[in-house]
Amino acid sequence: MTTQSPLARPSSEHSVSEKRDVSHVEASDAIEEEEDPIEAKRVLRKIDWRLIPLLMFLYTLTFLDRVNIGNARLWNLEKDLGMTGYDYNIVVLVFYIPYILFEIPSNILLTRVQPRYWIAFLTLGWGLSVTFAGFARNFGGLLTARIFIGIFEAGMFPGSLFLIGSWYKRHELLSRMAWFMVSNDIAGSISGLLGAGLGSPDGVRGVSGWRWIFFIEGGVTCLAATLAFFFLPPFPQDSTFLQPEEKTWVLRRLRADSSQTGQDEKMNVRGAMRSLRDWKVLTGGVLYLAVCVTAYSLSVFQPTVLKTFGWSSLKSNLLSTPPRVASGIVSVCVGIWSDRVKRRGVFCVSGYAISIVGNLLVMLLKNGNLRYMGLYFASIGIYICQPLVIAWCSNQVVGSVKRGTLTAFAVSCGQLGGIISAVVYPSKDSPQYVPGISTCVAFQVVGILAACNMWFWARHENQQRDLGRRDHLRELAEDEIAKLGEKHPDFRYTL
Repeated sequence: MTTQSPLARPSSEHSVSEKRDVSHVEASDAIEEEEDPIEAKRVLRKIDWRLIPLLMFLYTLTFLDRVNIGNARLWNLEKDLGMTGYDYNIVVLVFYIPYILFEIPSNILLTRVQPRYWIAFLTLGWGLSVTFAGFARNFGGLLTARIFIGIFEAGMFPGSLFLIGSWYKRHELLSRMAWFMVSNDIAGSISGLLGAGLGSPDGVRGVSGWRWIFFIEGGVTCLAATLAFFFLPPFPQDSTFLQPEEKTWVLRRLRADSSQTGQDEKMNVRGAMRSLRDWKVLTGGVLYLAVCVTAYSLSVFQPTVLKTFGWSSLKSNLLSTPPRVASGIVSVCVGIWSDRVKRRGVFCVSGYAISIVGNLLVMLLKNGNLRYMGLYFASIGIYICQPLVIAWCSNQVVGSVKRGTLTAFAVSCGQLGGIISAVVYPSKDSPQYVPGISTCVAFQVVGILAACNMWFWARHENQQRDLGRRDHLRELAEDEIAKLGEKHPDFRYTL
């Protein structure tokens, strides 16, 4: 005699779901028929509160420690270290080289080491690196510190996305990723305030303002590593904070949602290389690169652009905050909306288009107030796309190996955007920065083309499955069917 889970509805409702034609619906629909919505919501909220706030806090610190050099620049950084010409741009750029190289290896290690151990180690490593950057005496010392910050930060973002993606169904994912990535906006909103506040003791005890920024922000990050060590949850199959029946329910719905059973497969080099041959994984890299060229330009160079309006360093730091607040609010709202309607493409294309309009306003207009309005549009549009493209591409693949490879590869490609933004905004292009902003617009056009390709292909493939033109795959051996992943006839791509 079996005991029914408190998360299941009565068997009479379950019998209805058994009569449905699963070849014309997503595999998750059957699970939705079985769920008690009140109990399901309770368990999901339990997961949300354990996972999302802590990762948001850690990623906020990640982003602050990455872009604080933009605020430090306004507090005598270049003067104290004797930096001239492209030295600042090189310091910004060099961070991204180790960041790109260590993305995929870090996600491979994450599946073999408990997330709390690995992410706590990374957090402590980059916190110490930021702190020691404050002791730099020349250009070479700051350059070395930035390299180590890149090494340790490399695993945090893709690892967090991988962990979040392991806990939720495909159409629950974007709203959670949007909340997680609103950390970008939190960091962007307070970085100016922190730059103004932490740098204001400039000269106190003979220490320049930029050193105070690095010392204090780095020290806070080191302390935050203890939170990751004690409170970060593992992957679902290893969780202990859920009741046994809750854990069973979570694992069962995740398997049903992706039409496969290989959830516990660990990443390895061979699997990662095989996944990189999938065009959907490659498209994820293109889409995220198109996002990050503009995102990093806004994060690192926005205070500098604002200063060309004739504003002081303090005012430029402070007024870099409101556009990020607006973009964070809109990003979360769009994420919730997209999850509810189970659509991605239309929001993705719209986000790129809005950002293009904003960038053109900043580049072509002369009036400071109108250019400032353009920064709002540029920020809102691009931060709609940032969580969206990761969630959308993750929706199109099945299995831990491919999902982990996709998140790491996409984020690696995104960091190329950081390198590009670092070299296309030299001071000589002030105040309009035509080459830099034109580069952002060009990449966003590429993003629109890649998104339209994904959107139309997903629609075509779903139509083929609805017409039964992929049903011949059901005749494969059982073990082969289990390996089909997103090629399974029951699987539906997200439009």
